[in-house]
Amino acid sequence: MGVQSFGNPGAAFRNRFGRTGNRASKPAPTSTTGGTILTPGNGYTYHVFVSPDNLILFEPRTVQYLVVAGGGGGGVLSGGNAGGGGGAGGLRTNVPGHPLAGSPLTLTVGSYPVVVGSGGPGGTPNSNPETTGTNGGDSTFHTITSTGGGGGHGNTSPTSGKTGGSGGGGGGATTYTGGSGNTPPTSPSQGNPGAPGYNDGPYTGGGGGGAGGPGFSYNPTYPNRPTANGGVGSQFPGFTGPLIGIPQLAPLSGYFAGGGGGGSYPSPAAQGAGGLGGGGAGGTGSGTPGVTYSGGGGGGGGTSGTGGSGGPGIIVIRYLT
Repeated sequence: MGVQSFGNPGAAFRNRFGRTGNRASKPAPTSTTGGTILTPGNGYTYHVFVSPDNLILFEPRTVQYLVVAGGGGGGVLSGGNAGGGGGAGGLRTNVPGHPLAGSPLTLTVGSYPVVVGSGGPGGTPNSNPETTGTNGGDSTFHTITSTGGGGGHGNTSPTSGKTGGSGGGGGGATTYTGGSGNTPPTSPSQGNPGAPGYNDGPYTGGGGGGAGGPGFSYNPTYPNRPTANGGVGSQFPGFTGPLIGIPQLAPLSGYFAGGGGGGSYPSPAAQGAGGLGGGGAGGTGSGTPGVTYSGGGGGGGGTSGTGGSGGPGIIVIRYLT
């Protein structure tokens, strides 16, 4: 009978259990699970999350995180006006050497819930209750919360872009103000304010704020300045699209959380570009959506269009392999 089980682990297990009554024991798992796991060969293991999940540790680890919330939707105004760009989702990190880096983080054995914020829808002209873009969703990991980006302004109440991780831009029907960024406040800051709109031919919404800088306003006195561009995002060379396995992020060169550009009417020359980091461009008709998984704000719309939706956020955890 012993010969029959040679080279057959299953038979060996049954023979041993039948003779002794002892169960075979399994070693405790030592790997870390959760999200899409990548080892791109740069010395780190990455866990990439684009939907709700859990990071499960079977041994303590010192981790680096990038937590990006969903971008705010761009606003839109009908009747020959223009909406503000959506603010970028809040961005928090502890990557050493980064200007926004928080404290190092060592996690003990356990399960850590992960929630990734969705992008906020853009405004729709003459919609009820408002034409202002909707704020993006929050992203959370452990004790870290990045706040969704503020929606771009599109109606007359409230009279500014919405507050958020980064603020939405003001509308261009009059000089509406941009929404505040870094709301609620974190240190280091998770984002920047949106810019005010401009209301004297062309009508131009303000750019939404980005993780790396505020949105811009159109000003015909300074033609060489950015028009109503979204605020720039923040760059992470160790988290580029190819490294984290998301091809659509490759053109962003590791930038995340750019603000949406302001819409315009009637001149296309005044519409704002999206901020580097996935922000959508403003339009004379509809604004462009923020890039998926970048946390970029949606572009503001002009007349008879819609505001661009904000880009969904992302969470990336890495540690030394």
